[in-house]
Amino acid sequence: MARIQTTIIILALLLLALTGCGRKEFSELPEYRIQSGQDLNIFITTDTHYLSKSLWDDGPAFENHLAKGDGKQVRYSWEMMKAFAYDVAMRRPDITIISGDLTNNGEQASHLEMADHLAAIERSTGTQVFVIPGNHDLLNPWACKFMGQHQYFARSIKPKEFTKIYGSFGYDEALSRDSKSLSYLAAPSDKLWLLMLDTSLYRNNKALRHPQLEGELSSSTLNWIDRCSELARQHGAQIMAVMHHSLMDHSKVIQRGFTINNSQEVMNVLRRNGIQTVFSGHIHIQDISSAGQKPEVIHDIANSALSVYPHQFSILTYSAAGQALDLSTSRLNMELWAVSSGVEDPNLLHFNRYSDASFGQLSFNRGYRMLTGSSSYTHYTEHQLQAMAYFLRLLTENYFAGRDSTSNGALTSLEGYRLWMNAPPGELKDYVLQLIARRSKDNHHLHVELP
Repeated sequence: MARIQTTIIILALLLLALTGCGRKEFSELPEYRIQSGQDLNIFITTDTHYLSKSLWDDGPAFENHLAKGDGKQVRYSWEMMKAFAYDVAMRRPDITIISGDLTNNGEQASHLEMADHLAAIERSTGTQVFVIPGNHDLLNPWACKFMGQHQYFARSIKPKEFTKIYGSFGYDEALSRDSKSLSYLAAPSDKLWLLMLDTSLYRNNKALRHPQLEGELSSSTLNWIDRCSELARQHGAQIMAVMHHSLMDHSKVIQRGFTINNSQEVMNVLRRNGIQTVFSGHIHIQDISSAGQKPEVIHDIANSALSVYPHQFSILTYSAAGQALDLSTSRLNMELWAVSSGVEDPNLLHFNRYSDASFGQLSFNRGYRMLTGSSSYTHYTEHQLQAMAYFLRLLTENYFAGRDSTSNGALTSLEGYRLWMNAPPGELKDYVLQLIARRSKDNHHLHVELP
């Protein structure tokens, strides 16, 4: 009898080992919080780049960090999240999604505070929040604290810590979690499921001494997507994908490190599973790219960074009866939140003007440095260099905001335009010409009829 019991125990242990310690790949289907047949309102944002106020002061080190940055308003991270919470409270979306780079550089203190913001949003509005990491969020050697004239290393977090900190925002309620990444499948409603894809590569960050820019999905994760899609088909659900890196090229200027490495392979997997919409971030511009023909067309919506001018986010409406998705965009209502909260900081009370000027000055300075640092422009006068840098600033603002080429056409009367057209050939001129030539399209609205 004892021998039989021992044999049963051994067989049970072997079975547990073979099935992943008894864990099923897919959890039981949840009791959906959103009723069947109900239309859905969804907020989608990205690249919040939150920086805890405990990690900086207004000293030289922090000011230098801002001056060398790309326009992220990390000084007002706390206020931007409060303003975003205000927008959520006003419009009451059913679902709120953040597609990575939640923190400035993966600081533990920033992650903990961001999770507190998201918990407060869920608690006060009833929205369901879902997040995935971006390339800045995990194992980041750039995690820093800025005090006085110095910057110091700050503690970053590991992947397991991310799933613990953000457990309430997708991971704990996931229908399935990929074993090889922080990807997961969520089912907030019976008809629309979310495929939250972790495209970031962070295992080699320590050796590289910087966060890895590019992204990829492994063959194992692609196989997992097939299984998730099969489950959705069995239950009559549509899937919408979310990832940090771009699925497609959104620019002739910026591609390497921003478009996912194995983009065609990923696109093939999504296409064969009938997934038509992907929401991404990382590139910080508002742009919609599409590939293929109906019924196999795929749309990749790159969202503006919430932390960068013009501080936009997407609003998506799902029609249950019409089986369709409709997209629009909205700007962060910082000024409205500031007034309602009794804030006295003039930068916040006039945030649109302040952020525009701040981002514009940063763009102007970068363009001016490139011009004065090139031997091709040594014969230009100071006035001409400034006119060209100013023109580049306006082009960059249109580019980030997702304005089409008709907006650039309004700039052709400026002196900077004429100077660039007659400038000597080179990489800098090519960059400007590519920005000018961006084709006319609407990056703020999209209608998708689901199969």
